[in-house]
Amino acid sequence: MPPCKECEYQETINRGVIKTCLDYFRWDGKKFRSLHYYEYGWPLLGLKLTRRGTCTMLLATKLAHQVIDTACKLHDKNYFGNYNLINNNCEHFVTFCQMDIHSSEQTAFVSDCERKIKEAKEWTMKLLQRN
Repeated sequence: MPPCKECEYQETINRGVIKTCLDYFRWDGKKFRSLHYYEYGWPLLGLKLTRRGTCTMLLATKLAHQVIDTACKLHDKNYFGNYNLINNNCEHFVTFCQMDIHSSEQTAFVSDCERKIKEAKEWTMKLLQRN
């Protein structure tokens, strides 16, 4: 795919969190994808009844221009670190830009499962060592 005429982003250059114009972000190669509003401050029950990645119980703490300033600074100076699907993904980036919290509700389930598996393994090893 050639570089975007608006923002000059080229797909082969970077992976992870990228900086593009809105049209390039929405383009899937055939058509424009629709945008969905991410909502903050949802009650727990509402959160459980919606699709993951569409809302959070956390409250938004910054104005739009502050979020954009934070995102540009983090991205331009590569302060957010290397992309990692579980521990440092685009939702972590957005949540940090909006609330200064490094969090991803989409990956929290996977992280919880990893932790529980590790705990079960440690418990089993202790049990086996006793015998």
